[in-house]
Amino acid sequence: MPAASRLGDMWTGICCCHPPYPCIPMSGWIVTGSPNIQSTGAGQGRLSDLTIGACGHPGTVVTGNPTVVGNSLQKATVGSTVTGCNIGNVVTGNPTHTIG
Repeated sequence: MPAASRLGDMWTGICCCHPPYPCIPMSGWIVTGSPNIQSTGAGQGRLSDLTIGACGHPGTVVTGNPTVVGNSLQKATVGSTVTGCNIGNVVTGNPTHTIG
């Protein structure tokens, strides 16, 4: 079972909002999470939560666990997909809190 992602956890991949194209390697953080469901003191990541690249460009968590929800949204885990300017996957999470 994958680890739960939280506010402040990292994603890695690329950012495609840097002209001239092509996309460049990038990493960043989950910057929104549940206001009332926490994992080790940080709001849990969910489907539709926002990410930010180290460059400042935004993205959105677009996949989560299909059977575990928080605030009526699928909970995000390590491996969840991020898309928008940021394209990649969540790579850090709470190793003591697994989902699925």
